[in-house]
Amino acid sequence: MSERLLIADGNSTLRESLSNYLQKEGFIVDCASNFQQALNIYASYIHDLAIIEIELPDGDGIELASKIKILNPNAKIILTTSYPSISTALKAIKIKVEDYLIKPFVYDEIKLSLKKLIKPSIVEEPKEKIPTFKEKEELCAIIGESVEIKLLFEKIRKIANTPTNVLLLGETGTGKELFARAIHEASYRRKKPFVAINCASLPENLLESELFGFIKGAFTGAASDKKGLLEIADGGTVFLDEIGDLPLSLQAKLLRVLEDREIRPLGSVISKKVDLRFISATNKDLIEEVKEGKFREDLFFRLNVITLSIPPLRERGRDIEILAHHFMRKFAIKMGKNLKKIDSQALKLLYKHPWPGNIRELQNVIEQAVVFCETDTIMPEDLPEYIQHPEKFFDRAKEIPVLSIEEYTKEFILKYQSIYTEQELADMLGITRKALWEKRKKWGIPRSA
Repeated sequence: MSERLLIADGNSTLRESLSNYLQKEGFIVDCASNFQQALNIYASYIHDLAIIEIELPDGDGIELASKIKILNPNAKIILTTSYPSISTALKAIKIKVEDYLIKPFVYDEIKLSLKKLIKPSIVEEPKEKIPTFKEKEELCAIIGESVEIKLLFEKIRKIANTPTNVLLLGETGTGKELFARAIHEASYRRKKPFVAINCASLPENLLESELFGFIKGAFTGAASDKKGLLEIADGGTVFLDEIGDLPLSLQAKLLRVLEDREIRPLGSVISKKVDLRFISATNKDLIEEVKEGKFREDLFFRLNVITLSIPPLRERGRDIEILAHHFMRKFAIKMGKNLKKIDSQALKLLYKHPWPGNIRELQNVIEQAVVFCETDTIMPEDLPEYIQHPEKFFDRAKEIPVLSIEEYTKEFILKYQSIYTEQELADMLGITRKALWEKRKKWGIPRSA
């Protein structure tokens, strides 16, 4: 298993060359050019290791190392500096960093230092090692302890090292891309690219050129050859998000890729062989789409070899609390706050909420709570109004004992569209503006003036 490593250094040449060197050594590397960017990256994905320059352009690398140690006490950190001094060395010792290197250094120094910090068997394994189930959980970066999530991990364990295509089903905001990455990271393809493509975000003409690429002169403006995303992903995994929105004309071309394992750039007469695993995701009922002639039946069966259903947040029990605390720590570090817990009454409110926007909505709720929290504990009053007072939210709450998620979402839009912008509404629901527009169209709700 590759260790994940963060490099934070203001020197772009050194940062990129060191990253390339360590990637060849088997590490998964993320890079940051400054203090804030490094903190944001680290808060989004907890790294095993970090190499941090003390003299960052917008802050102190020692302070960054200290914040990382708070977020992850097990993090192994190497500090680097061009201006060594006794005072900085003492500060480094005080926060218990693992190594302190003076620039310029040779990359073998870094390699040797990293070898001391991780298990020798991981660095010196002579041949490809298939991750154990526990290692897969670490790779997935999926947080949760519910039975539903554990069952999904078990399925990932069984399917990861196969070439079989996978279809992920689930509501908007359940984290389908994260599960797709989990399958990729736990497979033998993990050292090859993972390419995510949102089929709904680009118009048809651009989507085709993005997928297949083009050669010089293929159309007006094609001044040089360009590789498509399918060619870039060769040997790895392609994640097709919102596959239900793929135009019919492109569905036919994608089917040929699945059948022949070949792609043909726009304007070219030469096909290229590719080795790809496809993971697709949708929140639409593709069987209904097939019946209505909006989705090709043959493509559906090609993509739907194995189906994984991602449970909505409301069905994941204590995971709501676990995720809420995770997001609290993440945003507290970003905002420089020292938050320690979430009040029990606030947790009760979180458990009662039906979460139509799922994990995305929970993340937005906790971010707002961190912004307004003025103590070390998130209280009920720090949460959004519609979480604090659900009884005020629904005018018909007494008449309707239980609302479906669709009804809840519709009520939410009707209630708050005159108060918030479209983007704010979408953010609170944990959906995109396009998804909000589709819901308006479905229910015949015009945009509020």
